[in-house]
Amino acid sequence: MKRVLTALACAAALTMAVGMTAMAEDKTYTIGFEPYTLTNEYFTAVLNGVQIACEETGCELIYYDPQSDPTKQASQVDDMIAAGIDAIIYLPYDSASCRTVLQNLKDNDVTVVNIDTVVEEGDYDLVDAIIASDNLQLGHLAGEWVAEHHPDGANIAIAHLQTAESCIINVEGFWQGIADTAADPDAYKEIQVVEGGGDTEITFSAIRDVLEAHPEIDVIYCINDPSAYGAIQAVEDAGLTGKVDVLGKDGAPTGKHNIKDGKEVQSSAQRPTYMGYQAVYTAIDILEGREVEFNTAIPSYSITADNIDEFDLDAWDALPTAETEVETEAE
Repeated sequence: MKRVLTALACAAALTMAVGMTAMAEDKTYTIGFEPYTLTNEYFTAVLNGVQIACEETGCELIYYDPQSDPTKQASQVDDMIAAGIDAIIYLPYDSASCRTVLQNLKDNDVTVVNIDTVVEEGDYDLVDAIIASDNLQLGHLAGEWVAEHHPDGANIAIAHLQTAESCIINVEGFWQGIADTAADPDAYKEIQVVEGGGDTEITFSAIRDVLEAHPEIDVIYCINDPSAYGAIQAVEDAGLTGKVDVLGKDGAPTGKHNIKDGKEVQSSAQRPTYMGYQAVYTAIDILEGREVEFNTAIPSYSITADNIDEFDLDAWDALPTAETEVETEAE
């Protein structure tokens, strides 16, 4: 089902210290938002940021949920082009197989801001800007935690999402974090990689089978917090609670609550609301001929039992304000 959000009034955009500038008051745009799913709360947090920015700028927003179906996603992009979008905030289902979609957008003069799931470098010529978390850092923080808390080594399982380039980089960063931190990196063994699909139920089934075959597993690294929740359930089902450490990624409310409850040991946090928000302003800047950074990496941070009380358990992230920017500069 197509959803359309039209801002009630055209407000001048806030000029942020990150370089976003106000759009011309006499012109508005139609922005498309095309994630590969909205069933994951991470992407609804991205949508929230997109909606806030569109409300501030008076842009019309069109978005869909392809429900992790790449064919449906391509068809929905066609529908957005037919509806007359000026720009699209695009998260491909498969970053290795989206060139046809990108070429279609290019041929129709649609500005493309690729966020979160980064397209392959060979497709950079078809996008106007990229905004994503520092995916290497996200994994690196998790690897550091494992090396520090398992100094003698560990048997490791990975719950992956292998169609997403960002997740591939996360896992590379995870192993690099171990290599950079551990006294003996060779003591950390990859026992099995499973396809968790970024989904709680799929990961539960996959990790349950892994634990049956490999009860010697010490650590499970998951590429998001929904996967981590599935792994936690599998660990509990196997009677291994307290013996297997589960790490997630994203800093989702679910992950924060699990860390607070002692079920998840670490989550490398992203800023999805801010990412969606910044993407709209970046698209507007491009449409109005202003120069923007082509590739922006948003820093991540580690959430653990040691610092969990510093965070709002029920929130993803907060948008920057004039006050927080001043505080950051003062620091």
